[in-house]
Amino acid sequence: MNKTYQDEWQGIPFSEFFETSSSSIASREFYQAFYVEFFKRYQNWEELAPWWRQEKELWAQFVLDQIDEGAKVLSVGCGLGAMEHFMRSRNPNLDLSIHEVAPSAWGWIASEFPEDHKFLGLIPDCLPKGIAFDFIFLSGIDYALDDDEMVGLLAAIRPFLSDTAQAGRCLLLSGSFEETPVTLTAKLFFLWRAARRFGAMLLDGCGLRPRGQFWGWRRTQREYQALMRRAGFRDIEDGFISPEQRPHYWILGR
Repeated sequence: MNKTYQDEWQGIPFSEFFETSSSSIASREFYQAFYVEFFKRYQNWEELAPWWRQEKELWAQFVLDQIDEGAKVLSVGCGLGAMEHFMRSRNPNLDLSIHEVAPSAWGWIASEFPEDHKFLGLIPDCLPKGIAFDFIFLSGIDYALDDDEMVGLLAAIRPFLSDTAQAGRCLLLSGSFEETPVTLTAKLFFLWRAARRFGAMLLDGCGLRPRGQFWGWRRTQREYQALMRRAGFRDIEDGFISPEQRPHYWILGR
């Protein structure tokens, strides 16, 4: 893993509504404050950056292409719910449920789903006993969880996957993929990454280049594969959406 930092999102500087920290990851209180500010500034999906909406539409179509007709689907940690909004727009009959930890993120998406298709809280506690889904996906939430937390979440999801032969699949879409320089061996890559991290820490400590809010982690393809195996998935495949553009990494397990 490699730590990543950020000082704004959706054009909203973090320093305007919260005291940022380069050593402590963004808290639940941070996200609650962010979404309050977000919904003050924006009134609908069309006001958001076109490139961001296009990316979410790209991801939404990719997920739809993986889902069998009639499948029962769950989105874990949907946040604003842009992908889910676009998925419902393209397939109104899709049996899709949404999950989120922070209710403040649901300013727009909540009204698009019936109550029995919305789950708030921590998994597995917020999901009804006995419920099963043919397809569960997580999009762009991995950055905020360390390895143990990510494995714990993936392992908690597995019991809610259908055990039918053609179903029971879990898809992770990463928004924080880290490419490995092709000219470096694995050992040299980790040394290179550590040196970059140390240099950034020195510049931040001297006040020469503040890193911003500690946002989470980036991972390599090998690290994502290891997470899925640790969580108990064995039949694993992965790849990239539109690899000729910004790398959108995905990994699927059964």
